[in-house]
Amino acid sequence: MQEYTPSIEPIGFEKVWALIQETTMEFRAIAEQSKETDRKFQETDRKFQETDRKQQITNKQISELGKQIGGLNNKFGSYNEALFFPSLEKILEKDFGCKKVSQRYKFKDNGNSFEVDLFGYSDQACYLVEIKSLLKEEAITQLDKILEKFRNFDNFSDERKVFGLICATDFDNELMSKVIDHGFYFISAGEDMARLVNTREFIPKNF
Repeated sequence: MQEYTPSIEPIGFEKVWALIQETTMEFRAIAEQSKETDRKFQETDRKFQETDRKQQITNKQISELGKQIGGLNNKFGSYNEALFFPSLEKILEKDFGCKKVSQRYKFKDNGNSFEVDLFGYSDQACYLVEIKSLLKEEAITQLDKILEKFRNFDNFSDERKVFGLICATDFDNELMSKVIDHGFYFISAGEDMARLVNTREFIPKNF
């Protein structure tokens, strides 16, 4: 049987040169694509860095705005206290028989201290007042803690009853009822006057 031997056509110089040129062009195309891809990666990285920079600026602005709002709240709170102090002083003197009423009264003992917006006392009782622009439920808990500190802090409480009062400018009736049900006096503040809301039948809680 005669063995089949395939014929191999010799490759000429022109064909080899053509293959080399074709291969070179493909390599160049791949290199260009790689450069373009690298450029896009660099552009994406630059955009990420720019976004991160803008986010840092935004975070800084938000932080600064928070400080400014906090400062405004403090100023508004102080303004609120100053505005209603005369009316509250009259209520404490007339309705509760207070001999002395002090604004932003600070209690100190052995290096510890705490402050109450308004403090008044009579021969029989002490009255601790918290003044709020906007009444929130946390105000009840806050005043509870203040009264607890006061009981352990000041000799006034050894011989007198202790009562809590909350004065608010902006509030809803549901929260006002919670304040009263808790045993606190509630004083509503409107325009430049403050008014005691509790009825004669109200029995305050001695803290």
